[in-house]
Amino acid sequence: MFEQETETIISTIQRRTIGSGEAFAVKDILASDIPHAVKTFFRADVEAMLLKELRAYHNTSRFHCEHPEVQSLQQQINSILVLQYTFQRSEFVQRLNDAVHMIINYLVRPQWTLTSVLFENTETISAEALIGLLRYFGPYEYLKEIVTRYLHDKEIRSTAKKDFSSLIWKIDGEYIKRKSGDELARIVFPLYDFFDFPKATGNVSLPLKALMKYFEDKGLPSVMRQLEDEITQGRIHITMHELGELLESVRRACGAFNVETIEVEHTELITRAESAAAEAIPPTSTHGVSTPVQPFITFNFLLEEHERRRFVKKIFNNDEEVYRSSLESLGKLATWKQASKFIDELLIQNDVNPYSSDAERFIKIVFEQYHQKK
Repeated sequence: MFEQETETIISTIQRRTIGSGEAFAVKDILASDIPHAVKTFFRADVEAMLLKELRAYHNTSRFHCEHPEVQSLQQQINSILVLQYTFQRSEFVQRLNDAVHMIINYLVRPQWTLTSVLFENTETISAEALIGLLRYFGPYEYLKEIVTRYLHDKEIRSTAKKDFSSLIWKIDGEYIKRKSGDELARIVFPLYDFFDFPKATGNVSLPLKALMKYFEDKGLPSVMRQLEDEITQGRIHITMHELGELLESVRRACGAFNVETIEVEHTELITRAESAAAEAIPPTSTHGVSTPVQPFITFNFLLEEHERRRFVKKIFNNDEEVYRSSLESLGKLATWKQASKFIDELLIQNDVNPYSSDAERFIKIVFEQYHQKK
């Protein structure tokens, strides 16, 4: 399943990035016309490499690297270093191959893939390491946002594989329970969007069998039965709009989308073995590190999708990458005073009226989070 599509995606991305060249920088990857999920993977990959080197240095250094002013400057330096990092051809081609296969697995079976990848070599992982690894996964932001917020609010320092699996099961179940058919179909948008590359038709159809895997992962047997009936009647593909109508008919017939445990045998989804997905992310230490966990606030969790899109358009000049990195930077600031200064500079840089309704709404969300935190 998806063998041909995967090959096309990889070859197109390679052509639009490194081409026949011998090296390619992260800043050029981020500027390329390729899926956002792939950009997210490469940026997270380089950030992880840099963090590993910095930790090794800090652990042996006699200097006060944890001083707030040093850390503030280090973050600025890190951003430059990450953007300027250059992949050599063989490294880039291998990482691209790994990235696309992992992303496809994650898009089709997010819960299963997260658990399998994050806990590939261990039964327990630190909260800091887990949050770092989640950065590799761009789509389905709500899963990452809620997990991160939960770990922060509950002050959880580490988690076991079984507990993490149970957590994302509950998160996903609660998130989709009250959705309409159309709303649930829109949650699947990242999957449709990824396979709409490179043609970008805006109306791509996906195999029903792939969607059965997706809703199996969600624990929705009523939806799986309906999709299976469609396949029995000879239907092979379905658009997102058609999926919304089908899901709404299931909701009206069976009630809310309540998840159920489904005992299944996981079979290979794509051309490579599932275990290859885990190889896309380098091993990360599961133990605590010498640097303390920084304050982390996940503002995106509070936003409805239409509001998030409006902020991206009105405040961040339609740049999803700048939006994401800005929220990450905000989440690491310890006080409202620091956050307020950051927002002022952001609005000036992006030429946004600070008294506009969108700017005021954005400022209010950030302000309330710091006051709740106190």
